[in-house]
Amino acid sequence: MEWPILYKNVLQVKDPTSPVGVAVMWTERQVVADLLKDTNYCAIGNLYSSAGISAMIRNVYANPHLRKIVLWGADLSRSGQALLSLMQNGVDSDHYIIGDEKKGQIEKDIGKDAIDLFRTSVEVVNLRGKPVSDLISHVNSLGNVPEEPFSESRVFPTSRPKPFTYPSEQIGFRLHGQTVAQTWLKILQNILRYGRNKTTRYTQENELKELLNVMAIVYDEDPDKPHLPHFFPFTQKDLDTYYPQVLSAKQIPGIAYTYGQRLRAHDGVDQIANIIELIKTRPFSKKMIAFTARVAEDWNQVNKGDTPCLTQVVFSIQDGKLFATTHFRSQDMVHGWPRNVFSLRKMQKMIADETGYLMGAFVMITHSAHIYSDDYALVEKILADNYDKELGYTSRQMFEEDLRGNMTIEIEEVKENGVGRPTKYATKPPKNTSYEIVAKLYAPNGGLLLKEWRGTTAMEIYIAMVNIGDYLTLPSHLIYIGSELQRAEYAIKAGRVTDFSQDPAANKAL
Repeated sequence: MEWPILYKNVLQVKDPTSPVGVAVMWTERQVVADLLKDTNYCAIGNLYSSAGISAMIRNVYANPHLRKIVLWGADLSRSGQALLSLMQNGVDSDHYIIGDEKKGQIEKDIGKDAIDLFRTSVEVVNLRGKPVSDLISHVNSLGNVPEEPFSESRVFPTSRPKPFTYPSEQIGFRLHGQTVAQTWLKILQNILRYGRNKTTRYTQENELKELLNVMAIVYDEDPDKPHLPHFFPFTQKDLDTYYPQVLSAKQIPGIAYTYGQRLRAHDGVDQIANIIELIKTRPFSKKMIAFTARVAEDWNQVNKGDTPCLTQVVFSIQDGKLFATTHFRSQDMVHGWPRNVFSLRKMQKMIADETGYLMGAFVMITHSAHIYSDDYALVEKILADNYDKELGYTSRQMFEEDLRGNMTIEIEEVKENGVGRPTKYATKPPKNTSYEIVAKLYAPNGGLLLKEWRGTTAMEIYIAMVNIGDYLTLPSHLIYIGSELQRAEYAIKAGRVTDFSQDPAANKAL
């Protein structure tokens, strides 16, 4: 059969009959291919996460001559350690890798017997942290020893989910939460539901789901004490390892560049230090921006250039707070987005502390916000187990503060010479009294009266406030207002205006 069967547009294939493959985790494949240009090998591939181990097993079974896997490079997400744990300990009854701190799981379509045969027939040579000379010598020596195939060539079935795509506006999605976790779950929900299917080189089926132009807002994440629920696909230890790649110009062996290098040592310029100095001298400036692009370098080879996903970060001072807006051309929203937010939020805190300002909200705008098909099952499970719990949703209550204002719904007596008093101050109404519904919009926290609508029925108010979406945007708030208007109309028609109160808990009969 044609090989490889998975990731064929990504793997660096040299000699499919060679018994040696090289897994380089986060180190660039092309860098390693250049290092091994005079050495024979089967293929070089990245192992970014433990999810890729299943694809590795499938490819090896499709080409069972492959008997040695050399593990080398930057193990930034502990995926290499997950592979070593699999080879040593196997999987449990649910196919979770025993001993893997991040609880990686092998696809259940690959039976346990097949996993065990892989473990006993294929050798993983751990060269993480070893010099290039060790890599070259080991690949050379291992490739010179011919190996018999350990099995007949075999392809496993797949039961990977294919999420249905709902119709949508397709471009321009605004999602928000108090914490990174809340916002992240909303993003995953929307991409899985509304993301358009698109071709990619980076998954088994060459597929992803994508939303265009997602604006994600995090209002209140403390970067010094991040909220890290168990369902994140990384740990505090992983974040501590990742932070220097964004906050400093530190060089990481095997990595062409980091965001930190582009932000803090861009053509010899520390853009973040300059922003701090600008805030101190001209806090009203609109020039607090840092870029990552090196156009000549990043576009040197159009189809091979590694253009940074992070394109720019922008800061603004408003109402005595430092606000941060970051722009990404492309983002893996499962594994990349939360790490990026935590690290750039930490940068925002660093700048705020240096300049003496409070922190405002954090915004991340992503042009191509996508979930790779390899992660569909993982995302579905994360959402099913944690969405309602993390966001505080129940079947009886869901409250979210509307930052644009609050609405009151009242019933007032209609007087010939003007508007009457609210019914809560009235005694028994006289016969033939007429009433109207009054909806008032106030600024948050008991602020000024901003807008008022009047009508005798809920429909009349609805028609009057047809542009309510220009004032309020939370769907839950708008639904609540509609239900309260309907209750007020019922109270008038039933002759029970004195029983009406906006709080539904005290008026279940209405």
